[in-house]
Amino acid sequence: MPSLADSQLRFIACLQKGPAHFPDDLFEQGSDRALLGLKAHANTISHARLVALENSYPKLHAHIGHEPFHAISRDYIDQAHILTCDMNNIAADFADFLVSQGVGASEVDLARIEWAWIKSYHSAEAQPLALGDIATLDEASLLGLEIGAHPAMRLINLTGPLSPELAELGQDTPEALLVARPDADILFHPLTQVEHDIAEKIAYIATMGNLLASAIELGGEDAAMERLIKLIQTGVMTKSNGGKCHGETDKKGD
Repeated sequence: MPSLADSQLRFIACLQKGPAHFPDDLFEQGSDRALLGLKAHANTISHARLVALENSYPKLHAHIGHEPFHAISRDYIDQAHILTCDMNNIAADFADFLVSQGVGASEVDLARIEWAWIKSYHSAEAQPLALGDIATLDEASLLGLEIGAHPAMRLINLTGPLSPELAELGQDTPEALLVARPDADILFHPLTQVEHDIAEKIAYIATMGNLLASAIELGGEDAAMERLIKLIQTGVMTKSNGGKCHGETDKKGD
């Protein structure tokens, strides 16, 4: 008699791979009735996975249309490694899959932006650094201020024209986009490439002085402090998080 673990694996294989993997000795009823029930169950799971993708990427769904979105979604969820994903993580690799299928850059960017929104929404709470926190600091204290990246910070390098679904960002396509959640709302901030590269450093740098030095190295001295002030105003820095920072990035071409 097969073990419970073995029976569970055979049951899952049938749901994922079809009737060819039907476990004949697992059910008391005839195979026709059992298969009918398994098919209904598998269809329910498949539908739930499609709905999970649609809910994760509502703007992309609206952008490319219902039928094209569901066609590529079905191909996506049929992948072996996706069949084993739980619903919370099923959508994580969708943007990379779009790349592999030759989907346009604007659509891939939109998928990355929507996933960044989700990750930002579910990230940990933290008190953002504010301009008022540094207003009274002398130069030495400011340069020595220990900083970190806010857990909700996400960065996306854009590779194509901005989707019409993001019309609130304006008609011009920025080089990069920053996703921030300093308080209750998740906000998008267009960035230049230099601003993106500076923001990316926040997660791997110890003090404001180090970040200023990186800003000068990346974009010159004249606008370095102005760029840091802009990033502080977005709420993507913390005074210190006591360890490695949690900001994530999505780089161009990944």
